[in-house]
Amino acid sequence: MRTRRRLAGFTLIEVLVTLAIIGVLGLVAVPSFVEFRRNAELSDSVSNLMLAASTAKTAALKSGRNAFVQTKAATGWGSGWFVYVDTNWDNDYDAGTDELVMEHAALSSDVTVGTSAGSLASNYLMFNGAGFPRLTGGGNGNGSLVLSTKGRSSMVIVDTSGRTRSCKVGTTGCSAL
Repeated sequence: MRTRRRLAGFTLIEVLVTLAIIGVLGLVAVPSFVEFRRNAELSDSVSNLMLAASTAKTAALKSGRNAFVQTKAATGWGSGWFVYVDTNWDNDYDAGTDELVMEHAALSSDVTVGTSAGSLASNYLMFNGAGFPRLTGGGNGNGSLVLSTKGRSSMVIVDTSGRTRSCKVGTTGCSAL
């Protein structure tokens, strides 16, 4: 008597059903992942900009000199920034003279940055030796920067005392100076 052995493997219908399920899951998961990545890049950019402002304020207080968060290029905050202490009091970064404290690379192309309100300069944030935000011309340098991705925006606010905070645009209490 011969016994019939069943061959191991998958039938064509089982493979097609599995591929269909994977395709549907992919259609649902990919857009969510892209949105998650954009939101993570926005949160990272906001955190790093706040860290730079806090570092500049601390450096200014510690040295008694002006400290800047300066954009890397005239194209704006999206090009990245660096923090330095202006040791020669000329309100401009001199590589051989001024103390470079930290740098940040260019932001993701998904993140845009714009000044919102107040008297914040478009390409720098300066803290004087007392820790107050100022303009190079002498006025108050407080204001807001709005960082945005598709569908979400956050604001970094620097008030006249030098306090820096962030908030999600559209939430209660999140308004430009």
